[in-house]
Amino acid sequence: CRSSTCSEVGVLAQPIPRSFLLKYILLSGTMAPDKDAMQKKWEQELEVFKGLQEALQKTYEAKAGLVAQQQETEMVKEEFDTLEDDAVIYKLVGPVMVKQDVDDSKANVEKRLEFIKDELKRTDSLIEKQEGDMKSKQEALVKMQQSMQEAAAGA
Repeated sequence: CRSSTCSEVGVLAQPIPRSFLLKYILLSGTMAPDKDAMQKKWEQELEVFKGLQEALQKTYEAKAGLVAQQQETEMVKEEFDTLEDDAVIYKLVGPVMVKQDVDDSKANVEKRLEFIKDELKRTDSLIEKQEGDMKSKQEALVKMQQSMQEAAAGA
């Protein structure tokens, strides 16, 4: 191209070597899928993080239920502590009220309280583990996002 319009448009006077074109095509072809792969991996990790959040929420709800059961059972225990020795206790079994011994009833309530306390301890340790998992996943997501931003800035 010998006219002045060729240089203005950006057309080169010499042809570009084939080896340079192949390298450029190979490099540019791998950059986009790499960014896409990073984005896809980040989105997958984000979904895992959301799953951890949901599991933690369910664990919090389970703990709230256990706390409510504990409070109710402690109220029953307080009522049993005020009962007289000759009091009559009935237990609801299905649709029928069955007479029950006072000592047996007190023992059942104590066992129930111990069970609930053990479940609360287990739930607290589960919450601690889940919160730790979430924190580490969040840190990994932040690092991945920073890497993607650095790669985008470098491109």
